[in-house]
Amino acid sequence: MSRSRSAARIPAASPAHPRWSAMRRALFCAFALAMPLAHAASVPVGFTDRQVASGFQSPTSMGMLPDGRALVVEQNGVIRIVKNDALLSSSFYTVQNVDTFSERGCLGVTADPNFAVNQHVYLYCTVLTGGGSRNRVLRVTASGDAAIPGSEVTLLELPNVPSGVQWHMGGPLRFGVDGKLYVAVGGHEDLRTDPLEASFSQNVASPFGKILRINPDGSFPPDNPFYNTPGAYRGNYVLGLRNPYAIDIQPDTGLLYINDVGAGSVEEINRAVAGANYAWPIHEGSTSDARFTNAVHEYRRDAGCAITGGSFYNPVSPQFPPQYVGKYLFTDYCSGWIRMIDPANPAAGAQEFATNIGSPVALATAADGSLYYLARNQGEGGASSGALGKITFTNTLGPRLTQQPRAQTIFLGDPVTFTVAADGASSYQWRRNGVDIPGATSASYTIARTTPADSGATFSVAVSNADGTVVSDAAALTVTSNRLPSPAITSPGADVGFVPGDKIGFAGTASDAEDGNLPASALSWKVDFMHDTHSHPFYPTTTGITSGELTVPTFDAEAANIWLRLSLTATDSAGQTSTVSRDIYPDAQLSDVRTASAPTNGRGDIALNRNNAGGPIRLDGINYAKGIGVYAPSELRYQLGGACTGHLIADVGIDDAAGNSGSAVFQVYLDDAKVFDSGVMRGSDLRKAIYLSIAGKNSLRLVVTDGGDGNASDLANWGAPRVTGCPAAIVDRGNGGTSGGAGAPIIAPVAGKGGGGGCAIGGSGRFDPVLPGLLAVALAAIGWRRRKDGAGKR
Repeated sequence: MSRSRSAARIPAASPAHPRWSAMRRALFCAFALAMPLAHAASVPVGFTDRQVASGFQSPTSMGMLPDGRALVVEQNGVIRIVKNDALLSSSFYTVQNVDTFSERGCLGVTADPNFAVNQHVYLYCTVLTGGGSRNRVLRVTASGDAAIPGSEVTLLELPNVPSGVQWHMGGPLRFGVDGKLYVAVGGHEDLRTDPLEASFSQNVASPFGKILRINPDGSFPPDNPFYNTPGAYRGNYVLGLRNPYAIDIQPDTGLLYINDVGAGSVEEINRAVAGANYAWPIHEGSTSDARFTNAVHEYRRDAGCAITGGSFYNPVSPQFPPQYVGKYLFTDYCSGWIRMIDPANPAAGAQEFATNIGSPVALATAADGSLYYLARNQGEGGASSGALGKITFTNTLGPRLTQQPRAQTIFLGDPVTFTVAADGASSYQWRRNGVDIPGATSASYTIARTTPADSGATFSVAVSNADGTVVSDAAALTVTSNRLPSPAITSPGADVGFVPGDKIGFAGTASDAEDGNLPASALSWKVDFMHDTHSHPFYPTTTGITSGELTVPTFDAEAANIWLRLSLTATDSAGQTSTVSRDIYPDAQLSDVRTASAPTNGRGDIALNRNNAGGPIRLDGINYAKGIGVYAPSELRYQLGGACTGHLIADVGIDDAAGNSGSAVFQVYLDDAKVFDSGVMRGSDLRKAIYLSIAGKNSLRLVVTDGGDGNASDLANWGAPRVTGCPAAIVDRGNGGTSGGAGAPIIAPVAGKGGGGGCAIGGSGRFDPVLPGLLAVALAAIGWRRRKDGAGKR
């Protein structure tokens, strides 16, 4: 499955050598381009946002204690505690034997309503057992800022997680006004069942895909709606859920809202009513089927991709203006916003509250009226590192910071720039160690050449307007002569793909100018399953190995834009780190498969892994490293030979570059019978998903016709089209810039811009397929091929 490649090494040149100086500056510039900035949320006038803690590894959920302390759950079972808005060095608790495969792990936390007396904290974790893995509800007892060793009690143990299942574990916990503990349990299924009615979510005998209602001791209340139903799981309270990622219960009223992550089209907020069925997987979104209860609020994929955190704003001491009290606030993982609805009138729709948050996963309202959010990608560190933000109401019209200056480590003699961004700012004044810097009055401040005296200095900025001044966080500067380590992934090779069940070997090395070749103890690996603009943890961070092997499970096979991201991080003796990544795509991408005859295209050539104007493929704000860009009328033919047993999977739509212009009709023919017709799709329309059986079919035709309305920007995209269940001979990687027909008109992929799956995370923290091209010159200078860097629906 892989090809070896020798590790590149940084030349051991003198730091003063001009060639080395140029190369190190280029390398550092490359890392600066790819490194996420320390963004703050963009909040309404009168509010402020600041980051209070960072460095959480794969954070999943959070909960507030009555005294204002926050508990942050990491997937690996470590429970961190934030006190007085500072992260304590010692953990609150660590759950043992946690299964962190994919989305398993510790996923929920809540405090007992009588915490001041009993000090009880409840957790939901996937724990390895002798016979597999099971999700458990655990209880520990606190003493001060830590749980008492040995106090852990298992209150509830669910059935085994089905073998191979990796998504949709659920996990949130909340106490109701009735004193009962409500437990959200995911569907424990990666794919829809056939028939749909046989799914765990619809089976009252199973606790999966449900909200459970239990007593604080783990027993089932006899007034549960299915308690006396023969064969039913007695803890079930509601059913028909896919992945209830967050729940919250409004004080006094007892109103319970469920944030249920959709599969491909609709995100839902459901109001829990005893015995209600929310239709998954039979329906996604609202339905007229009287058997099911519709969501009180839903939104489609043009607004976001994964509903995550949720919190009623009903604190003990309200701090926000009165119009916020009683509202329900919720987040979207991909779009990075916080919105709110009025439970008294949810049909009125949602209002935007905050934006510019990097992959938020949890919300919590503190007793003092502050709103905390846990962001998986906030600050620095990629998809597995997170931060805790705090939004407060100050009732001022002063500037609102949206990007804080970040701490930096710089090579001696190299330049460094600190940057801030703010809404409503009219002036800036940078400070060094709290003292104004003469002339430093723009949104950024640069030291052209760093010296040893700069190391340890802090830089902040006072941002002002006519109504007030706000001072940013202080960013520390470290100046070092220590060079970054140089990791290299030697396998798998850049051209390796996968199918479910494959075993993929990986290996890598790292060297360092000061330390020489680094040992295995300096290397750490992780693998994320990527989908559109978000990631699922797949292979947990593992340190101390130079090679290993992973088995590819069955993913969400109905999704088109998926891949694996393998990341290797090297740490030198000074604690400096560098990360390189490689993306591995499913086999049988049609942009790699030889066509049966020369493709036809309405204007110019078809484009592989690009849109037909030469830019990256982009649908609904989502980039596709794989795909085919065409212009109506267009036709692509493939021979299947009756040998395939799987499906055609693709997303289709007009490229975002067309704006609201463009129109086309996408059609799929199998054995010359039309099996899919998109209808007229315009630039303003959402993408559509294709999932069609090709079992036993001999031929496949992908056809695009003009929409017939005179629009000229028909940039039609087949986003990440692939076929599954086909023999290798059928899906031979035959394109490479040519096709089955002589002189076939095909645009070859643009190197470094996504043709081979090139992608990165830009400064905004969003997926960007173009960025590697910007980095190429700097990386080539040292002979180090950096494939990609990491990103973070559940």
